Amino acid sequence: MPRFSEQFIQQVVQATDIVDLVSRHVALKRAGKEFVGLCPFHDDHKPSMHVVPAKQFFYCFVCGAGGGPIKFVELFERLEFVEAVEALAQRANIPVPAAADQAGPSGPGKNDLLKANAFAVNFYRSQLKSPCGKAALDYALSRGISQDSIDKFMLGYAPSHWDSLVQAAWKEKISEQVLVAAGLAARREGANGCYDRFRNRLMFPILDVEGRAIAFGGRALDPDEKAKYLNSPESPLFDKSSNLYGLTWSRKGIVASETAIVVEGYLDVLMPLQFGVSNIVATLGTALNERHVRLLSRYAKNIVLVFDSDAAGVSAADRALEIFMQQRINVNVASVPNGKDPCDFVLANGAEAFNGLVAAAPDAMQYVWNRQLEQFQKAGGNLADRHRIVEEFLRLVATSASYGAIDEIRRGQLAQHIGHMVNIAPVELARKMKSMVRTLKKPSVQDVGVSEGGPRLAFLNKSEAQALEVLLNRPDLFDNTAERIDPHDFEEPALRAIAGELWRLGHEGRGGLEELLACESMSQYAALLSELAAEGIGRGNFDETLAGAVQYLVYRRGRQKLTEMAGDLSDENLRNLGRVIPHRDVRRFPRNN
Repeated sequence: MPRFSEQFIQQVVQATDIVDLVSRHVALKRAGKEFVGLCPFHDDHKPSMHVVPAKQFFYCFVCGAGGGPIKFVELFERLEFVEAVEALAQRANIPVPAAADQAGPSGPGKNDLLKANAFAVNFYRSQLKSPCGKAALDYALSRGISQDSIDKFMLGYAPSHWDSLVQAAWKEKISEQVLVAAGLAARREGANGCYDRFRNRLMFPILDVEGRAIAFGGRALDPDEKAKYLNSPESPLFDKSSNLYGLTWSRKGIVASETAIVVEGYLDVLMPLQFGVSNIVATLGTALNERHVRLLSRYAKNIVLVFDSDAAGVSAADRALEIFMQQRINVNVASVPNGKDPCDFVLANGAEAFNGLVAAAPDAMQYVWNRQLEQFQKAGGNLADRHRIVEEFLRLVATSASYGAIDEIRRGQLAQHIGHMVNIAPVELARKMKSMVRTLKKPSVQDVGVSEGGPRLAFLNKSEAQALEVLLNRPDLFDNTAERIDPHDFEEPALRAIAGELWRLGHEGRGGLEELLACESMSQYAALLSELAAEGIGRGNFDETLAGAVQYLVYRRGRQKLTEMAGDLSDENLRNLGRVIPHRDVRRFPRNN
């Protein structure tokens, strides 16, 4: 079920002036009925982004980025569709409705869980400042965490009593059912009531990109406690495989530097942040996975993995590389020397030394090569082990190449390295790698319009595109058009998807560009929709263009019907031939259909 109703999204869009929105980030100059400025989504030196206030959309004629107000916020602030709608609603002082996908009578909704977590943040913080939290505060300060950082990162203390939070929440009319659903409490076995999940722990709130507490991590203060760190269980708010600790505070730094530093622990994030490193995050008790990579790629072009130099750290780096090497993102790997973790290293050496460690980190392939070379040398004369080591490295190179993570030049350099090591001609190794690449499954290519910078209108059927160009600019022509063609007449997948939504809205009398750009299902086609609209404005001659495009689509449908009938030349089909293909006026058809 959608997070927001179409009516609410339309209200938010109508309350947003796209010129005002874009001009907060880009200097715009009027050019006739439009505004132009440098595109913030590529290295633009000549104004190539156009903003059209009459139709509430923007479009860059160079990189292809485009859409309405929601898409601009998505791209500029690296948010998802729903997050962008919420951000625009807040800017327009429009109250955000309760989640449409809440659990209903059988369970608490997300807003209930967010309120419970917000209460818990304040409760834990108050306990840290109280006499009962003195030991926890002393521990935090002894680890080098400053009082300013304790306040900034909202650290707290979970008392050692079994039901301190439960009792405090009861006074605020927060039910046990909500506390359990939020992961703050657990049901007693064989008895009624609940008990606090976190007890006698230094508490680290885990926030989403909007700064809302969605979960907690707790560091045990009792040295005899078996679980040193305890995280909230997964909930409707929290998926540990899709969240990263510290992203709330590091997002702007990551975007500005185009680089994300990834570590493993809470303090490994907080200490560098305290010392001025602004682009660092950590996983949440789970190994890096593809969802983490997708999340990071929204903000960064480069990833630097920083792990401990012990065996566990090396193993974690190896697991992470298996995921990253299948992505089109630059990855470097740094190891903290002398067995230290990033927190201790920064405390001992400062931010400048840490930044130097990150800057000197070898790229992923060089890191793997160094590790494989060590193993190869340790293998000595054991030919089986040496052959296995080389095969593993070749397979990793081939996998990365198949996903486009390394290019032909880098592949050739690696072949040179391996050839020198095993005394095999590099040309033979290059041939073997190419063979491996061919046998590996290639990643699927996305449909047109799925991502910004994908194939543009030049690659699409002209009649299909021109029909949509006109309808996006002249929705008043929809009714007559819908009597002759429908979305099934569009063969291009992206154009058919757009036509389907346009026809749905058009039959409701609201099939304009603004309405389409406000549809969550159309978010992936925002750039294509903007390009279609911009091309239509530039072409003009709406009535004539639409007539020619529709006539061709009707003609093509008839030809396809004739092809289907060709194998069955019955008397009835022969009598129908004259009705199947309408008269074709070649002067009115766009070329190269």
